[in-house]
Amino acid sequence: RSAEAFFTEVLDQTGDGFVEWPDLAAMARELATRLDLEEPAETRLYSAFADWWRELQAELDTDGDGRVSRDEYARAVPSLAGPALIRVAEVLFDVTDTDGNGVIDEAEYRALFRTGFHRTPEGTAHEGYTRGAFVRDFLAFMTGRRRSTPYDPLLADA
Repeated sequence: RSAEAFFTEVLDQTGDGFVEWPDLAAMARELATRLDLEEPAETRLYSAFADWWRELQAELDTDGDGRVSRDEYARAVPSLAGPALIRVAEVLFDVTDTDGNGVIDEAEYRALFRTGFHRTPEGTAHEGYTRGAFVRDFLAFMTGRRRSTPYDPLLADA
């Protein structure tokens, strides 16, 4: 999908043609609700999204109006996976991995994505979602580089 389509379908939660803090806060709220987070996990997630917002503003808001337009976003797509977005992915992994074993198991996956693991062709269940794989997939999705069956509905309607 194009950067413009990703911007409209996922990032611009309010539908006003810009990304601002309320758009990212809506994403954080959706994730916190899905995972039924309590303090301090909820605060960690919101803080990570707030840091990402500040990074987006600093890097992409070229006209200084305090928000990111679709055009500003599309021009910057190649450089979007900055430290703050990586931190969002890491925090999301941590709060999803409720047993702290370093792998998102099937129940944790279902809580986040509201769907089960995909089955392999042999019919065996996926063993888990490692931190590295999760962060890589989240970054690829959030920078608009790749569609993702579980991620598409996760934030598109937050």
